[in-house]
Amino acid sequence: MKAILVGVEYDHMYYDLDISMKELKELSAACHIEVKDVLIQKLDQISPKYYIGKGKVEELKTMISDDDIVIFNEELSPLQVKNLIDALDVEVTDRSDLILRIFESRAQTKEAKLQVQIARNQYLLPRLAGMKEELYSQQGGSGFRGSGEKQIELDRRIIHRELVQARRELQTIVKQRQTQRQLRKRNQEKVVCLVGYTNSGKSSLLNYFTDKKVFEEDMLFASLQTASRQVRLKNHHIIMSDTVGFINQLPHHLVQAFRSTLEEVKEADLLLHVIDSSSSYCESQIETTLEVLEAIGVKDTPMIYVYNKVDKDRYAFLQPQEPSVFISIKDEVNLDILENMMIDMLFKDYELIELYIPYDHGEVYSDIKQHYEMIHEDYLENGIYVSFYVDVKDKYKYQDYLYLN
Repeated sequence: MKAILVGVEYDHMYYDLDISMKELKELSAACHIEVKDVLIQKLDQISPKYYIGKGKVEELKTMISDDDIVIFNEELSPLQVKNLIDALDVEVTDRSDLILRIFESRAQTKEAKLQVQIARNQYLLPRLAGMKEELYSQQGGSGFRGSGEKQIELDRRIIHRELVQARRELQTIVKQRQTQRQLRKRNQEKVVCLVGYTNSGKSSLLNYFTDKKVFEEDMLFASLQTASRQVRLKNHHIIMSDTVGFINQLPHHLVQAFRSTLEEVKEADLLLHVIDSSSSYCESQIETTLEVLEAIGVKDTPMIYVYNKVDKDRYAFLQPQEPSVFISIKDEVNLDILENMMIDMLFKDYELIELYIPYDHGEVYSDIKQHYEMIHEDYLENGIYVSFYVDVKDKYKYQDYLYLN
């Protein structure tokens, strides 16, 4: 399949068109679509009828073949889809659909599949009028061609039922995740979440710190599932979670559908904002990530800006956000510095204490074992000697058992 990409430069744009069009090419490649041409138009404002001007529609008609697909850089309205299909008589789609296709092909877990199904159906519902039912029945809503309007109401009801069922199933999974988070809080486990632009190195960083590897690949949206692993940082255990990568113009359907997964980010004790320091668009990628975090309600969570891929040697003129560290996961550069920064930020209010607990106070020992990582323990004649790091605000609980040399 070959594609013509279409973008418009207009007044008061909220993104860089050049960056966005290059990403659109990468998204097309991720969908195994070959880009044969790119069409750009300058307009004062987007055309409500065709997105582009009528003259450009005519120009576009001369560029396409029967089996081509036309991909627009912004999400098209249902009316624009219908008008473009009628005018061009080929498959017409947009950036949001490409991202949804990638998510559909990469989703592995039940949760991710449900989230993508919800996003796809929310995207599909208003566009039914511009599609042939045989096409969207076969392709699951990916792309549009034709203008048949038979059975649209029936199809809407089917999609509504699918949405209700998917949301119900997802809610069950959400409750399980909430229970897991509550258990972590009770056990005083610290949670670190990896966030950042897609393909910045989040999964690679998680794999560095853990033996139980997650999938990593040099491509957009390699991982959609939130993977959580137990990680040891010197004398401390933490939970480290990978999250779905962000991208400029991330469809709001996906942000909403993946909100339950992103709740993990809201509950984190520390965020590692992983950044591709070799990218020419590093600054805009940082901005995009911060905007998405703000949109999902992440506020005041401590963050370390982790500038990855310094092995590519393209970071000399970067002005880093602080606190920051420059690393290479590939060459294992400065990862020890990152580890120390995490410990300092997560456990700055922790103190190493030593206790002597009589055997007849076994419930105190059991409580400590449940909530803290033991540094040392020794069974003596009349009691147990233990040492561990405790949050200073909880130190008073063990005042009667402090071990005095």
